Amino acid sequence: DIIVAGDIKVDIVAHSVEVKGEVIELSFKEFELLNYFIVNHGVALSREKILNNVWNENYFLGDRTVDVYIGKLRDKIPNLSNYIKTIKGVGYQLKNN
Repeated sequence: DIIVAGDIKVDIVAHSVEVKGEVIELSFKEFELLNYFIVNHGVALSREKILNNVWNENYFLGDRTVDVYIGKLRDKIPNLSNYIKTIKGVGYQLKNN
């Protein structure tokens, strides 16, 4: 079960991420967040929807948690800002451009 989005390759079974052949070390939640974006490629996702699906609706966190984790992903994955776009007033969206 390998999913590719641009230069990002996610192996769901191995729970690993590669960018241009380089393995990127992610925490469990960072991996789950990236996987959620890839599975929902092109869909505008609100922070609330992301929290409910990645952190589970029974686990209460502030919506800024999503921003923090996206910041962590952007720090670890080169050019991720080219893929995960911020949509003002809505949340985020994964695009290949």
